[in-house]
Order: sequence, then structure tokens, then C-alpha cells
Amino acid sequence: MTREEFALFLKELRNVQEKGGNVDAYVKQFENRNVYFYNDGCIKKILASEKNLALTTDLINAALNLVGSDRIENPKLVNPYVPGELGRRGIEPDLLLTNERGEVPRDRISIEIQHEDHKSLYSDRLVFCVARLTNNMVPKGSVPQLENLHVISFQFFDTFKASPNYRHTVQLRNQEQMVYFDRQTVTLVEVGKFLRQPEKFASDNSRIALWLRAIDALNREADFCRYENDPMFRVLQKEICRIHG
Repeated sequence: MTREEFALFLKELRNVQEKGGNVDAYVKQFENRNVYFYNDGCIKKILASEKNLALTTDLINAALNLVGSDRIENPKLVNPYVPGELGRRGIEPDLLLTNERGEVPRDRISIEIQHEDHKSLYSDRLVFCVARLTNNMVPKGSVPQLENLHVISFQFFDTFKASPNYRHTVQLRNQEQMVYFDRQTVTLVEVGKFLRQPEKFASDNSRIALWLRAIDALNREADFCRYENDPMFRVLQKEICRIHG
């Protein structure tokens, strides 16, 4: 389903529930339709699940462009999916994980999905999220010993309109572009920019590019055969190919 189709599905589902109708019968009409992956509730139901941690880890490493010994390997869910959260909104991250590396500091990874900028208010929200996650690392009265913080934002508006890139790494730097603090990184993945310009990024075979194309194919219910040999994408297809009540 597209975002608009899935929003309509949720609206009608709520109407059926409020009127005491047959929810199972309504949902069954859509049993052969894909869910919209970038819905807050859908992405959490799929990725904030113990059984799908390998899938979640692959997406995180793709978004952060981590390879070799730098990869996230041992993530643990901080806010796993709770039944009934479909479409729920809040100020907390859509997904939050930690990763032990066998030494201090450990990693803390947050994943956000954002469709609209609302006159640049999202940048305020993202900075607030970084501050909140940072503050939560240190118990009250303790000496700050911060963890590696990775905030990943999949967004459908362009933060850097003049940039030819769709993936951006944001860190604290000085006027000479030297990194001041390398344990706090915001990664912006401009999904909209990537999808609007398929010809421009046709030669991009990075893992995150493959992920964005695979998700888009499933959202549009397009031909998925080119991704079926990838074990991670087979799991992805299985998880989002049907509406689950």
C-alpha cells in the first residue's frame, strides 16, 4: 500500500471498531495487500521484534554505513513493540536499541520516521531527541560518561536541498570541519530525494540504496523478484506482505 492507502485503511478500521462492526471481516479484505512500511506502527511492529533483530541490525548497519568490526552486532531492544501500537504517536523514538561491544562505551541507536517537516520544526524535535537520549545515559548526580549515540532519521523531505546526496552524517564540528565529538551522530536518510531521482542514483548499489529500493517495491506492490535472493529482503517481504490484526 501507499501511505495514502494505508492511512485510509486505518481510518476505516477505526470506524469499524467504534461502530462495533466485524473487524476481522474488514481486515480480511486486505489480507493480500502489503502494509505501508514507513508507518510508525508498522515499522515498529516489524523491526522492534526479537525474531527480526537480524533484519533490524542489517538496516541499521546499512543506514550508518558500518562495515567490518565497526558493525552493530549485538543489539538489544529498549522499547519493543507492544500489540495495539499501530499508528501511535509520541515524543519517544520509534525504535531504540543498545549494542554491547565488550567495552565502554556501548552504542545507543535510535530510529525515527518523519514524513513532513512542518516549517522546519522537525529539526528542533530531532535536536531535542538527541538531548533527551544523551541525558538519559547519565543517572542523576553521576559524572557524565556518554555512550556512542546514533540517531537515524528516515525522512520524506529534503533537509539539504542543495546537496546531491541523500544520506547525511551530522556531527559537532569546528569551523575547519574537524570533528569535536565523535560519539554523537545524526544520520539523515532523505528517502524522498532518493525515490524522486531513480536515474541519478541508479549506479548506487550501497546497502542502504538496496534497502530503500526493496522497501519501495513492497510499498508499491511492484515486482520484487530482483530482491528475493537476498535472505534479509525475503524476511522483509514476509513481514510486510500482509496486514496483521
